[in-house]
Amino acid sequence: MAVALKKLGYTNIKIYNGGIKDWVDAGHPIESTDPLPKYEGMFITTDELLMAIESADNNDCNGPQNQTLLTILDLRTDNFLEADHPVPAIKTRCKTIKCLLDDLINPDFRMRIPHEGLVVTLTETGNRDIFAMRFLYQFGYKNIKGLDFGIRGWIKLNYPVETKEPGK
Repeated sequence: MAVALKKLGYTNIKIYNGGIKDWVDAGHPIESTDPLPKYEGMFITTDELLMAIESADNNDCNGPQNQTLLTILDLRTDNFLEADHPVPAIKTRCKTIKCLLDDLINPDFRMRIPHEGLVVTLTETGNRDIFAMRFLYQFGYKNIKGLDFGIRGWIKLNYPVETKEPGK
């Protein structure tokens, strides 16, 4: 994000390391015009997700009555490393939906996210997952888990990834 803003001519860009989660955990005040519902959210470990992916992939990602077994909701931007680096994605044959948190506001976009099966949110480090889970919870999603430690945790364990060129 900082790289993109600098390209637009902004020069005084600072990133708060730790994000809103650390801000709140430190006891600093926040205000929201439309607060998210209270929802603790659940996280899935990399090992649990790897097993879920293997099981879903072996079943062509569909269960009984052709219900979706697994969907990855990838909430990262293409340039989370650098704009010209390929973006690593979790390797699966199951549906992966790339989006930003702001995309979840759009009801037409949310219709792309199945209510059945497991939906796993994917961020860089796992810190923003709870916000996506809380937001979707208010629209009846109860099948969502965030990936512990995000894509970094996945990559650190050398779990299967595929790389895609930015923007694809």
